[in-house]
Amino acid sequence: MTPKALVGGGLAAATLLSAAAPAAAHGVGGRVDLPLPVWQLAWAAGFAVAVSFVALGAFWKTPRLAAAAVGDPLPPLAQRAERLVEPFLALLGLALFGVILVGAWWGNTSPALNIAPQAVYIWFWVGIQFASMLFGDFWRSLNPFYTLADLAARIRARVTDTPMSECPDAPSTEWPAVVAITSFLWVELAYHASASPRSLGLYLTLYSAVMLGGASVKGRAWVRSAEGFGVLFTKLAAMSPLYRDGTGPLRVRAPLSGLATMRMVPGSISFVLVVLGSTSFDGFTRNSIWRDVITNRSGWNLTMIRTLGFIAAVALVAGAFRLAVSSMARITETPVDDVFRKFGPSLIPIAGAYAIAHYFSFLFLDGQIVLRLISDPFGKGWDLFGTVGYRIRYTSISPRQIAWVQTLSIAIGHVLGVATSHDKAVESYRNDVAVRSQYPMLGVMITYTVLGLLILLSG
Repeated sequence: MTPKALVGGGLAAATLLSAAAPAAAHGVGGRVDLPLPVWQLAWAAGFAVAVSFVALGAFWKTPRLAAAAVGDPLPPLAQRAERLVEPFLALLGLALFGVILVGAWWGNTSPALNIAPQAVYIWFWVGIQFASMLFGDFWRSLNPFYTLADLAARIRARVTDTPMSECPDAPSTEWPAVVAITSFLWVELAYHASASPRSLGLYLTLYSAVMLGGASVKGRAWVRSAEGFGVLFTKLAAMSPLYRDGTGPLRVRAPLSGLATMRMVPGSISFVLVVLGSTSFDGFTRNSIWRDVITNRSGWNLTMIRTLGFIAAVALVAGAFRLAVSSMARITETPVDDVFRKFGPSLIPIAGAYAIAHYFSFLFLDGQIVLRLISDPFGKGWDLFGTVGYRIRYTSISPRQIAWVQTLSIAIGHVLGVATSHDKAVESYRNDVAVRSQYPMLGVMITYTVLGLLILLSG
């Protein structure tokens, strides 16, 4: 139950809910041109999870990821280039955030003609999740809240003639980030006017006021633990081969190894479970059962129903994970809190995999809208870059390609989650105990993988 308690338990609810119909979630219908029947693809993915379990037990008998997490510095030339680019990324982040705020408050009120909703919900929320898994925590340089908090700290230090305090990279708690990311997910998934530029502008303004207000009172280190987007992107970036240890040089290391050294502080597990629960709820809202529930509802009545569904999805994911971890604690005779802390990072590959499975087509199809809006970001009839006539090319990605991405991402995500948990298990327990503790959830994991893909690809 180590890897499975973690991966299986948390994903138990996540898969059942999120698989409901993510294919239909972003305008892609059922897969009718797959190279194999849907059931064969689903069972093949489940078989891959089973084979990975057997292979790990047979050949992975000592921990490997923590040692590989140290990595090696990039060549000096690359380090210098990265240091030169970093200030420009900070300015770019501020500029883009400014454009989004201006568009949200003063641009066209139609979401289709305003860059703010498209940029926030597609390229920012989805795109940076994908990029973080590939290229590391580059959002740290782009993040406008980090930049403003650092700038304020420098000004304060100069005015008061005192040295600027260090900003620790590792927060002592992530509960503020839990509140922050939950607020965004509620606006995106539950609020009835989430696409309204003015509603989005109000939310971003309030979010900014809280982040910068907190930094002014508690110091700029507070932003590291409270800025929900930064916390999420940092966690996903732990799977990337590129990373920086604090203020040290940019380094390269084995993919996935960063999860072995990830600190789990108060609020960390809840943060990941909220994100998983939100993805689950997002998928479930495309199900016909849910559509029947919200039929003829609008306004705040619709918001209330969606809010209850969102809470239920998160609670179901959290409850399943708690039960799985409790079972693992009994098998290994380990305190429950210790199990949470040790194996929490194993949920990160699952969160990344389901983000890809849900939003891949959304990013690469609907994301093309931004190419048109960059020429007229505020819906004022401009054509700054000659792209205002651009139309989405729905044929740029076929349903077959999307289905393969979804199948592989879910299968690989489960396998990586199992591998991460297994590595921590053999680091923490005798090999026989580590392997035995995983048996109870193996069947559950296979069931979730198969069921999730059957519904996902048939949607």
